[in-house]
Amino acid sequence: MSRTVSGGSGAGARPTVLLTGASGVVGRSLLREPGGPRFVVATHSTPVPEAGDARSVRLDMTAERFGLDEDNYAALAAEVDVVIHSAGLTEWGLPAEDYRPINIEGTRRVAEFAERADATVHFMSTAFVAALADTAPVPLGADNVCRNYISSKREAEHVLRDSGVRHTVFRPTNLIGDSSTGWTSQGQIVQLMSDWLGRGRAPFIPAHPGIRMDFVPQDLLSKAVLRAIELGDDAGEFWVTYGPEAMDIESCLRVLVKHAAGRGRSLTPPQVVNADELAPDAIENTAPRTRAFLSVLRDVSEVTRCSGGVLPTSMPELRERYGIPQVDDTTAYLASLEYAAEHLG
Repeated sequence: MSRTVSGGSGAGARPTVLLTGASGVVGRSLLREPGGPRFVVATHSTPVPEAGDARSVRLDMTAERFGLDEDNYAALAAEVDVVIHSAGLTEWGLPAEDYRPINIEGTRRVAEFAERADATVHFMSTAFVAALADTAPVPLGADNVCRNYISSKREAEHVLRDSGVRHTVFRPTNLIGDSSTGWTSQGQIVQLMSDWLGRGRAPFIPAHPGIRMDFVPQDLLSKAVLRAIELGDDAGEFWVTYGPEAMDIESCLRVLVKHAAGRGRSLTPPQVVNADELAPDAIENTAPRTRAFLSVLRDVSEVTRCSGGVLPTSMPELRERYGIPQVDDTTAYLASLEYAAEHLG
């Protein structure tokens, strides 16, 4: 499971890590962690403030040799020991073909590079692939807003597996801000949906009975990945989720009520309605924005239901092997909401 990487500078040297998706939420979180490896930051068009003195290289993840000429590609391969592959299209609800260039073919390019560089790949997938497993208790709906995204991540995992390159797969659930400060480089679906709910705009919450609201602070993922690199781990699949420890819907709503009170608002939690028992037009008859938000809530709940109601988790192993701190998810969620309200608008 482990191997030593040279770092190109003799025994004990830090490995050189090519970071794709450096401008994204995961990439910027990784770059904020202290004492990390020597990063080479793959950029495309978006600045990466957290990169600091790290060398940046402009790459096209979908192109042969990342769009580099042979000499520069060979030089990059000679330099790099490890790849963290975080680049990808993460927006839900798009046609399947939109995900293929970066999520699938981009991963194929990473595998080709890793073979050339003799490098280990640490791939950022999603915990939602559990909903498409052969063991799923019920099939995921063909029109679920997350399905095409999840399918692209599952296929990308297969690309890596079939390539034969050394790799790990990290499968995070929906990420929230830093576990202590709530910091995040940009708002994501949890912050967006929570703001809408916290302003009392939901007429009801469609959810499947018994599901958990599984949100993980982004720095826990970053710490796990960087520790895996430090240990030289080159195999393994890790579900970065809380699993059975995750808050239930009622606990989630209590956090939203507390957050609203802190912002000077009184929030009456909306009724939670069994998504399987909704009238056919219960969502369709709402205003367009409300319809969109309710549909996402229903579909994410369906993903969790198809994953068994509770997402698979490797958190006990991550704590033991990688020293991931034990963080209360409700406390981290509240910190994330407070940061978003102050800094993300």
